[in-house]
Amino acid sequence: MENKGKKLIALAITVLVVMVAAFSKDIVAKEEIKENKYLDQMMDMSLMRQEVLQGSNQNQKIQIVEVNGLIQSGYTNDLIVKDLKDAKEDESVKGVILKVNSPGGSVYASEKIANQVKKLKNAGKPIYTVMEEFAASGGYYISAPTDKIYASNETWTGSIGVIISTYSFGGLFEKYGIKEQNITSGSLKDAGSSGHDMREDEKKYYQGLVDSAYERFVDLVADGRKMSKRDIRKLADGRVYDGAQALKNGLIDEIGDLDKAIGAMTSDLKLEDPLVIKNQGSAGLFGSIFSKISDLKNSSKSDLQILNEMVKDNEPRPMYLMGGYHE
Repeated sequence: MENKGKKLIALAITVLVVMVAAFSKDIVAKEEIKENKYLDQMMDMSLMRQEVLQGSNQNQKIQIVEVNGLIQSGYTNDLIVKDLKDAKEDESVKGVILKVNSPGGSVYASEKIANQVKKLKNAGKPIYTVMEEFAASGGYYISAPTDKIYASNETWTGSIGVIISTYSFGGLFEKYGIKEQNITSGSLKDAGSSGHDMREDEKKYYQGLVDSAYERFVDLVADGRKMSKRDIRKLADGRVYDGAQALKNGLIDEIGDLDKAIGAMTSDLKLEDPLVIKNQGSAGLFGSIFSKISDLKNSSKSDLQILNEMVKDNEPRPMYLMGGYHE
């Protein structure tokens, strides 16, 4: 086990050295490099490859874009947005299938994907969604604007709503003699601070942010599903629906899987043996390596270490996230 751990660490270091070497010239030449330039360089590396799932007609392609796990800002989310953008600009790509397995996540990151979905549709390219285990909250937010939605009977979807989660560590602070001392320019400048219980004015303030994001969510779903806002609000109390329920209430179009969606798109667009492709990125590789390295570490932590980590992670922000989900 020890040798295996050393090999994984060595592999991770090697990968990082390669990445640093690839970008060092640009970093030295410019202090600020646009995010898209980094992304383009990463996409050009051998860690990114195109996988053919079926078909042979290279002039007629169906692009699969996968959204897995929490939707959050960063490299993986940028790859999803770039895949959708590239599909819009590639004349050989005739349609896109969004394959979603996500409980939702960041409001900002979800909107970035949804906006690119709308641009794809405005360019005249159809986009279907295939929901897997979860397509809830943010996962539904990015699916709602697509032309058709397929799900399993056992898919959990919906959870239309917004949540801001934060913690009060006042009791723990008191236990360890920690005092929070904030000097602010206004009464709400330290709203959501973890050193005290949330006051009523703070709750009202955050409720306003939640309500604002919720209205945008309702608008997007009503527009995407061609339903009234009134009908959407009846469904949008935060609960999830399984696929069978979602079909009855209009949140999805059909019970089906990826094969069914590919067949439908091929038929709808009158394609002939289209090449079905997806981009295999590097995110899975890095995630696998570093998660294994992390597992080799001693996981025992003191109360103060856990408290320190929780305080750092206690950032109040609106989320399109399925209720009760924890990563």
